[in-house]
Amino acid sequence: MIVIIILLVGALALIIGLSVAGNSTTNDVTTVNAVGRIGEDVILSCTFTPDVKLSSNVLWEKVGDTGVVYRYENGKVSLTDQNANFKGRTSLFLNQLSAGNASLYMNNVQMKDAGSYKCTVTNSKGKGENKLSLNVGALTALTVTNISQTTLRCSSPSWYPKPTVSWLDVVSGSELTNSTTTTTYVPGISSMVEVISDFKEAKQNVQYRCVIKNILARAEGDAVLTATGLKTQFRLEVLSSAQMMSPSRLLLCLLTLIFHLGLVTL
Repeated sequence: MIVIIILLVGALALIIGLSVAGNSTTNDVTTVNAVGRIGEDVILSCTFTPDVKLSSNVLWEKVGDTGVVYRYENGKVSLTDQNANFKGRTSLFLNQLSAGNASLYMNNVQMKDAGSYKCTVTNSKGKGENKLSLNVGALTALTVTNISQTTLRCSSPSWYPKPTVSWLDVVSGSELTNSTTTTTYVPGISSMVEVISDFKEAKQNVQYRCVIKNILARAEGDAVLTATGLKTQFRLEVLSSAQMMSPSRLLLCLLTLIFHLGLVTL
């Protein structure tokens, strides 16, 4: 336990050093990782310590790309050096800057938009920055139908990256074997696939669940065959994005953990 505390103290000292050397200001910029669907719009979240009296400058960049994603400087939009990939596709919520919202709105998300982005804010509070990751893919809700008295079909039109599919007996919690299920992936545009999966030994009044998932999302569909027909319910969950903590918040978390470990060892 003492060794763990020593290591945490060392990490704490490193963070303090980096904070002092790389950011001598008090502007606390916070970002949150995002998931974008191909062809749809996405918001890259960025908040900061607001300045209610003076305008804040906001710069969005994509790590590894030349040019800016978006720039708001000295009270006006400045896009003379904007990367061509983002022309006409990005904007800020300018009426919310005074409240500390520097989030970026991006429309018509494509696979090439995936990557790491940096949000930098400068005002009288100082200069602060933080990064986030944008993952891009395709995910759609699934449906379950019965194509015969004993066969259930689970289908979903668009997924990327290619997902896995599993069938479960909900009551027992056991996964159904490959000998009773067949899954087909039909190629689509932009590397997306349509998913079609059949379970061939369905019994009446037993609740079955189809699960389609990849690193971005999880879709579930429950189905029960009854004497009067098929009963179903569906869920689609975009997997939670981990928050990118600013140095001050990470500092607080480490201090809390060290304090807790210190109490445990007493």
